[in-house]
Amino acid sequence: MTEAIVSNKLIRRLINEMDTALKALNLAKEAKKAKKKPLIILGPSAVGKDTMINRLKKNFPEVINKLPSYTTRTKRKNEKEGIDYYYVTKEEFLKMKNEGKLIGIQEYNNNYYASNKDKLNEALKNKDKVVVLNYNIETVKSVKDELEFNSVAILPPCENELRKRLIKRGTKVEEIEKRMACSIKEIQLINEANYIDFRLVNDEEEKAYQKLLMHLKEKYPQFR
Repeated sequence: MTEAIVSNKLIRRLINEMDTALKALNLAKEAKKAKKKPLIILGPSAVGKDTMINRLKKNFPEVINKLPSYTTRTKRKNEKEGIDYYYVTKEEFLKMKNEGKLIGIQEYNNNYYASNKDKLNEALKNKDKVVVLNYNIETVKSVKDELEFNSVAILPPCENELRKRLIKRGTKVEEIEKRMACSIKEIQLINEANYIDFRLVNDEEEKAYQKLLMHLKEKYPQFR
């Protein structure tokens, strides 16, 4: 009887160890697969993209790698080179473009933006990190055939709320309607796009963040 009890305990222990090892192997496989796909967060101006990204960075500092884009616009106060953007001249930007070094090229307000292919590929090699790209819908459309990615589109609860947020962030009065027209067009394109994985309405920040986190846990084991 005693030998049978010991034998059963040993079998259960072996089963538990095998189960633990299998789970670890599956997580490793998922991580390996996930690291090849950056996370693109998109949405109209003032919808709360940076707020969500900053919360992820704060809560998962060892996981989030927000890859700075290259831009030709002037560095703003409190922005840091290599943290917010890489600031280059238009000549330098166009040279990199002609050499095929850029991906996700966009033009906004007479300035260019893009990601560096080498920096993106290097960042994706780190299996512990989730690379985050902040793009607009036109940029996502331009890269969808050459880059595998997971995407989250952040949307406002209504147009009136988006207008309030633009005003709150200090957007000049003469710019409000111009921004609103661009935002309405972008929202329409987002809703029509069949390559967007997840659409998140940012009505209340905490509620929206928890929904975002729940979705990311399904896509990336690093968030579990």
